[in-house]
Amino acid sequence: MEESLNYGMGQGDENMKALLVGLGEAGSGWYRRLRSLNGDLELAVSDTDGSRGEQLQAEGVPFYTDAREAIEREAPDFVINVTPRHAHTSINHLAFDYKLPVLCEKPIAENYEKAQAIVKRAEDERIPFMIAENYRTFAPLRKLKRLIDEGAVGTLQSLECEFFRKRQRVTLEPNDELEEVIIHHFDLLRHLSGREVGKLYAVKRHVFHIVMDLQAGIQASFRCSLHSVGRETQWPGDWRIEGDQGSLTFKDGEIELTTPAGVQRWSDFSDVAVRTPVQEFMKALEEKRRGETDAKEYLKNQALAHYTRLSLKQGQQVDTSASWGYGPADIRNFLRAELKPSVSHGGQGLVKSARLFSNADFESPLKFLYYSVLPPGTSIGYHGHREDEEVYIILEGTGLMTMNGTETRVGPGDVIVNKPWWKHGLANDGSEPIKALVFEVDKA
Repeated sequence: MEESLNYGMGQGDENMKALLVGLGEAGSGWYRRLRSLNGDLELAVSDTDGSRGEQLQAEGVPFYTDAREAIEREAPDFVINVTPRHAHTSINHLAFDYKLPVLCEKPIAENYEKAQAIVKRAEDERIPFMIAENYRTFAPLRKLKRLIDEGAVGTLQSLECEFFRKRQRVTLEPNDELEEVIIHHFDLLRHLSGREVGKLYAVKRHVFHIVMDLQAGIQASFRCSLHSVGRETQWPGDWRIEGDQGSLTFKDGEIELTTPAGVQRWSDFSDVAVRTPVQEFMKALEEKRRGETDAKEYLKNQALAHYTRLSLKQGQQVDTSASWGYGPADIRNFLRAELKPSVSHGGQGLVKSARLFSNADFESPLKFLYYSVLPPGTSIGYHGHREDEEVYIILEGTGLMTMNGTETRVGPGDVIVNKPWWKHGLANDGSEPIKALVFEVDKA
């Protein structure tokens, strides 16, 4: 289970101080927004270019050309890293050296391998680390997510996104739009669907085209060009989301829902509450929890950029499931488990059992998994369940299974299902132990 209580820093009612590192094109915008939208936040700034130092100091904002000096002299509560992508790694590690939480502009680092290392360090040292993903903060996208979660289109079947714009001023290296632009749409795809990408296939000549298979059989596609001379899409892209009971579109700032009952449209989203990335980050620190776009979660977006590059290089579909972050397989050996004797449901003698898994180990309605050994002459007493099903898998030995008053002989290889509200019991009337796996499933 995800830890939360001791994660982060509680700040109480005291004002917090942030160190903004970077005053380039992105950093200047951040500085203006921080000054106008976060009046209670104390601010210091660091940038290797000292040309704006006098201006900021005249505005009452401490300015430094060295981030380490700024940290040591200003003692900020957290760092906002809006340096160029190639500098993300060094600034993130510098902040971690001082155990400072970091809110970092996307992507996490200049490549996937460095991003993995940075996230691992933050996790190992339990330092709050969030990526400033801003498309999720758009009110229409929050509304779109809410409609999907409420079942407006039923079971999701497909998602399609198109992003076409004419890139101005900034020249990107080949395929750098993956980390600079498309990573936003990877995040939205995962956010809106609530699922991870299992496989993807990417091609690019004039247009980036990525086809993806998601969990639960959902299909997704994305097309992108930064050299379009026609109608430009909005920055989050144009979306079409199909379900088995309807479809949703998001285009030109308007959401349209089409179902057999008719068409609904939304263009006013003033009732949708949103937080800026800074507000969400500060709230997460206060509540000692992970931010919505915590870096451990956001790493999956940078993984998709990595696998897209791999697909382009190999010219084939690639498996992305290694990036899901589910960790290694949880393997427990029932032959080596410690067996504890007990009377089972009022039966005869002592049955030896080991609980291999409990309901906290599962994300599905599974309640438990036991390994049980019934010595000769012992039994699991006749009993009933309620809204669940219990399954016995006989590995060794023979005995009598009583189900709803009827006795049936069972032996190795038999699988017995006891349905909701049925009664059952198992008695070993043989000369060898009965060995069985027993698990129970609740209603979803």
